[in-house]
Amino acid sequence: MNALVVGAGVAAVMAGPSLYGLVQNGELDSSTAIGRGLVVAGVCAGGAAYVLSLVRNYEKEGERKDKHEAMLAALAEAEEAAKRHADAVAAAEENAQRKSERP
Repeated sequence: MNALVVGAGVAAVMAGPSLYGLVQNGELDSSTAIGRGLVVAGVCAGGAAYVLSLVRNYEKEGERKDKHEAMLAALAEAEEAAKRHADAVAAAEENAQRKSERP
């Protein structure tokens, strides 16, 4: 999303009708109304950019958390596999020892 487009849209909805009404009543000339509209659009674009950056940061944090959880799950699986392997090796050694003790 483009912050300028969002800001301009919000400014048009928020300030457009009131500025148009002031121009229609003759309280404001059109060039001043356009200037004020641009100022409002700039402020709205800045706010939209800030909100969009917050959203991006939350998305990055969520992705980082998902990767961290996946790594922890993989580590737990690897530890379990290492334990199973160690148990299998111990059982094989015990079996070999029993066979060597038989006459």
